[in-house]
Amino acid sequence: MLYNPEIQIKIHEEIDRVIGKDKTITMLDQSKLPYFNACLQEVQRIATVIPLNLFHRAIEDIKFDGFLIPKGTAIIPQYELIHKDEKEFPEPWKFDPCRFLDSNNNFLKDDRVTPFSVGKRNCAGEGMARMELFLFSSTFFQHYEFKPIDAKNLPPFEFDYSLAKSIKPFFVHVIERK
Repeated sequence: MLYNPEIQIKIHEEIDRVIGKDKTITMLDQSKLPYFNACLQEVQRIATVIPLNLFHRAIEDIKFDGFLIPKGTAIIPQYELIHKDEKEFPEPWKFDPCRFLDSNNNFLKDDRVTPFSVGKRNCAGEGMARMELFLFSSTFFQHYEFKPIDAKNLPPFEFDYSLAKSIKPFFVHVIERK
């Protein structure tokens, strides 16, 4: 949001128009906030907190995209490569929530964005995590505005990598909205 203040303004406008500043946001409100949901999905696409999944092994010979993957081959899904693939997401480093809105500004859930993995071994807590993420972040935007400490010197997008990817610490002004 520090790099895209116009997007933060649109989020605030949508929440103010649909929910207001005083009502507690609930899961019943999620479908009423398509722009916010698109922003949340775009954050998950760009951030890719878990860039590599756990090792898997092919249980049989697989032909994929013209290549043979022999039985027993270790397979490591790399979600970040998909999330930043220019064929899948034009201008992949551009924060563009509109890529997840249709022509009527309805939210489009995109199955290529996989913050919780895919298939039968995806995150068991995905449903609860999605609810918490929506409630936590929408409530933050309902009540606060995020501004850079120095608008001419924005914090860099630098990450620490381990099992999970996390942004390096930076300072930000969190201002209560009136």
